[in-house]
Amino acid sequence: MGQLAAQAQNRQLQTMNPQQNMRHLLEKSWPRIMAVIGNNLSPQRLYQMYVSTINREPQLASCSVESVLSCFMKCAALGLEPSNVDGLGRAYILPYGNKNMRTGQKEATLIIGYKGMIDLARRSGQIRDISARAVHEGDDFSYNYGLNEDLRHVPCAKPGRLTHVYMIANFKDGGHYFQVMNADEIEAAAKRSPSYGKSVSPWKSDYEAMAKKTVIRRAFPFLPVSVEARDAASSDERTPDYSDVFNPLPDATVDEAPVEVGVDEEVEESERQPEAQPETSPVETKRAEMIRRFQALGVASDGEACETISKILERTVVKTSDLSEAELDKVLGQLKASVKEGE
Repeated sequence: MGQLAAQAQNRQLQTMNPQQNMRHLLEKSWPRIMAVIGNNLSPQRLYQMYVSTINREPQLASCSVESVLSCFMKCAALGLEPSNVDGLGRAYILPYGNKNMRTGQKEATLIIGYKGMIDLARRSGQIRDISARAVHEGDDFSYNYGLNEDLRHVPCAKPGRLTHVYMIANFKDGGHYFQVMNADEIEAAAKRSPSYGKSVSPWKSDYEAMAKKTVIRRAFPFLPVSVEARDAASSDERTPDYSDVFNPLPDATVDEAPVEVGVDEEVEESERQPEAQPETSPVETKRAEMIRRFQALGVASDGEACETISKILERTVVKTSDLSEAELDKVLGQLKASVKEGE
């Protein structure tokens, strides 16, 4: 029954357009969403931000509403409004086309801009000022590390290609920290980015800004910034995971009242369908745990997971949904054993 109920709910959501789907998700999950973002945003404001964002970035409409909403939630939790909304360049929500290995749907990705990184760093209260700059061919540029650190940069009138980026942070106690990256290091970092090579990528449209962001992010472990800022930097360029908000555990006891999202385009009552309440079977629970463990190991697609599973079970596995409970137990046992060996 659990699988049938889930399928019924998926069919219900597929009949809705993205705006209706977003409203449905906000109404269903608002108390848990508010627990993440606090009182920073109302459901009406979140909905209007979503509509504005997909109007400016139409490809986001093909991404799962959960992933787009997750990006908004992370922005709200960090106090960084996405540039898709305010145009300030502190954070971006973009459709990279990466797919969720469980649902097969495209997911939106959150990228923190270099201005956002600077904003997060300043909040510690221990940094007097922090900046990042680009160096081009023709600039007078030199730097030294060691006991007598020094950095000199005089930009020229007609800059050539990008050669370096650097950041400098001056602390309130009088100390400082700076870091420099050359063109090869920047390009190597760009190629490791999930967005590199995608049709929609800030590395294509804003290479220099992304290079500045990269050198600031690389410096974060050495700066007096908050744990929140370090976590944000380490999870940059990913889809935030709020699966526990949208799909809470069956035994979770949260007193939730329905929330009405007031918007300009109201849904006709005839379009509203009763919400199916999914039941979670032991097989589905184990499959979800297996998927989470694969994702924690960096396995991003169902196909990659199936390659590993095929080796464990010594048979060809095409889809994780084909696994029996006994097979799931065997795979989970192997994954847990692998984690222990790696500790």
